Amino acid sequence: MKLYYSPTSPYVRKVMVCAIERGLKDRIQLEKTDGFGESHRAANPLAKVPALEPDEGAPALFDSLVICDHLDRIGDAPRLIPDGAKDGGKARDGTLRRHAIGQGMTDAALLMQVQRVRNQRLEHPIPDDWWMERQREAIRASVDRMELEIDELSAAFELGAISVATALGYLDFRFPDFGWRDQAPHLAEWFKQIAERPSMAETAPPES
Repeated sequence: MKLYYSPTSPYVRKVMVCAIERGLKDRIQLEKTDGFGESHRAANPLAKVPALEPDEGAPALFDSLVICDHLDRIGDAPRLIPDGAKDGGKARDGTLRRHAIGQGMTDAALLMQVQRVRNQRLEHPIPDDWWMERQREAIRASVDRMELEIDELSAAFELGAISVATALGYLDFRFPDFGWRDQAPHLAEWFKQIAERPSMAETAPPES
């Protein structure tokens, strides 16, 4: 399999954490590309990372959830997304719900980062306005929700937990002064422990 990636992408990190947890890292060939470039548009018409070309010659897969779902169906390690057969889908719903919270936090943080980068290039920067505050509030509210649901989040390192963990890691990487730990001490302790997990430590973003 070939994975088009950017070393700072939180979506790529989520995929690689899943690959490591599923014992599939050695089966993935990494192809570095600019996350906003054009070199991988043939694989993904949206020109976004990650994009995965499967072994069997099938069309490339894109969107991190789609790729994680694919990886979760190959290999022999414990599943990261419950199949829902035993409990009427309750565990599966919980996992995908937590995934959506982590994904939404990541999306909000990325929008903030994109605007910051654009402002560095504009003669007249875009002012900090309601749109930016909406992204910050989405992150704060999501952190609050995960603090309230820390028992469910801590129960297993499944795709939902991976999504939340990589979102928090991206916040620390791009916005170290955001201060999310001040509002969520239990979530902060959970993340401290999760960050030491081999799959998380190995995929941490570069320091510069």
